[in-house]
Amino acid sequence: MDYREYSKDLLSRKKNLVSAYSAIKTELECLEREKLACKSYALNSSDEEHGKAMYEERLINILADTDDCRFRLSVVERELLKIEKGMSGLSDYQKDIIDTFFVEQTDHAADDLMERWYKERSSLYRDRTKALDLFTRSVYGVLQL
Repeated sequence: MDYREYSKDLLSRKKNLVSAYSAIKTELECLEREKLACKSYALNSSDEEHGKAMYEERLINILADTDDCRFRLSVVERELLKIEKGMSGLSDYQKDIIDTFFVEQTDHAADDLMERWYKERSSLYRDRTKALDLFTRSVYGVLQL
C-alpha cells in the first residue's frame, strides 16, 4: 500500500473540500434557523393538534438533517486538518511545489516552477518527490506498507 497515492488524492480534493466546508457551514446555519422557527411554532401554537404534530414531525426531520450536516462537516474538517498538518512541516518552496503539482494541477506546472524558483527540471522533480514524501509522512506516518 503506497500512501503517496493517498496523499495525491487528498491534495487533489483540497479545492473541493474548501468549497464543501463553506457550503456545509451555510447549510448548517439555515437548518439551525429553520429548527428554531419550527420549535417556536410547535411550542407556541394553539392550533389544532394535527397542525402542531406536523411541525413537530418537521422538527424531528430538521434535527436528523442537522446531525447529518454536522457529521459531514466533521469529515471535511478532518480532511482539511490533515492537509494543514501535512503542509505545516514544509518549506515555502516545497509548499509551492505541492500546491502547483497536486492541488492546482496546472498545465506546465514544471515550467512555471522552474521559472519561479530558478531550478532545473530534474532537480525540480527530485524536490517534488521529496516534498510529497515529507507531506505523506506528516499525514500518514509512513510511505508504504
